[in-house]
Amino acid sequence: MHVFSRLALAVGFLGLSLAAQAAPASPGVPTRPLIIGGEDALPGQYPFMVSLQRLDYGDSDHARHWCGGTLISRSWVLTAAHCVERAQPGGYALLGGATTLDTTVGNRASNIRAIHVHPAFDRSTLVNDVALIQLREPLADVTPAQLLEGSDAGYLRTGRRFDVIGWGNTGLEGDAASPTVLQTVKTPFVPFRTCRQAYPGLQAGAVICAGEEGIDSCQGDSGGPLLVQRRGAWAVLGVVSWGQGCAQAGYPGVYARLGDGYIKDFIAATWTGD
Repeated sequence: MHVFSRLALAVGFLGLSLAAQAAPASPGVPTRPLIIGGEDALPGQYPFMVSLQRLDYGDSDHARHWCGGTLISRSWVLTAAHCVERAQPGGYALLGGATTLDTTVGNRASNIRAIHVHPAFDRSTLVNDVALIQLREPLADVTPAQLLEGSDAGYLRTGRRFDVIGWGNTGLEGDAASPTVLQTVKTPFVPFRTCRQAYPGLQAGAVICAGEEGIDSCQGDSGGPLLVQRRGAWAVLGVVSWGQGCAQAGYPGVYARLGDGYIKDFIAATWTGD
C-alpha cells in the first residue's frame, strides 16, 4: 500500500514525483501535493491561515504555494515537519492575511528567521509530523488561532466534524484542481480503531483521523490545521499530514495530533511566543 504526504505538486504535471529541488519526501512514501468536497472560504474567515511559499517553485504566490500553516502567534507558524524537514529559511516565505493567492507574476523575499522540526520526526512513518517556523517580524493585524489547552478527548467522538482548510488539489479538472481561493470543508472524525483497519501501523495517541469518501484534505494542504470552534474562537487540534489517496472510501486523512505528549512538549520547548 502506498501512502502520500500532502505536499504541493510540482508545477506543470500531476504525478508522484516532485521537482528536483522539492522539499524532501519520506523514503518510500511518494508525495502527493487538496481540499476535496469543499467550498470557497469567505475573506477573513480564517485569518490565521498562511501559505508556505517555496521561492524557487514558481513566479507567483499561487505557483509558489508549497504547504499550509497556522499562525499560533503573530511571529510563529505551526506546520508539518515533512514540508520543511531539510528546508533553509532563505528558500521559503510565509504569506499571511490572504484568502486568495495572487496569480500575478512577482517576486517574494523570505521573511523566515528559523525553522524548527520536531526532533523525533520519523520520515518513514511520519510520526511527530510537526514543525514551527519563526518569522523575522510579526504580522500585524492578524488574529492567531489557539492551541487547545488540556485534553482533546471531548472532541474526538463519533459525529464530530472538524474544519480543514487549504489551497491544495480539489480533485476537479483543469484550473479548478489548483484553486486560488482558500478552500474549506467539514470533515468527519474517524475513531482510531476504524482508522487502524485502513492503516495497521498507526501509533496510538499520535494521530487524529478524519474524512470520508468525497471529503478530505489532499496535496498542497499539508501543514494546514484541523480546527474546532471553542468559545467563539478557532482552536487547532491537528496538522494535515498524510493518507492513502484523497477522499477514498475507507481511507481517511491522517493528522498529527497536537494533544500527543511528545508534540506538546516540543511546542512548549520551542515556541517562545512574541
